[in-house]
Amino acid sequence: MIPSIGLVISYLMALYLFNVAYFEAIKISNQEGKVNGTLLIMSAAMAMVFTEFTMVFHSQSFG
Repeated sequence: MIPSIGLVISYLMALYLFNVAYFEAIKISNQEGKVNGTLLIMSAAMAMVFTEFTMVFHSQSFG
């Protein structure tokens, strides 16, 4: 039960963070001059972390 809940939560978080990174990249690409890319970098990195969590929970749930 717990690995299934973890699987769903980590999967949804990964999707959300990839979407945040995507739209932040679009916003940054339309700006001129110096930009702040902290949100893009952190959301992309955390999306990869939650993708790894999803893989771990998937292997525990479905062997």
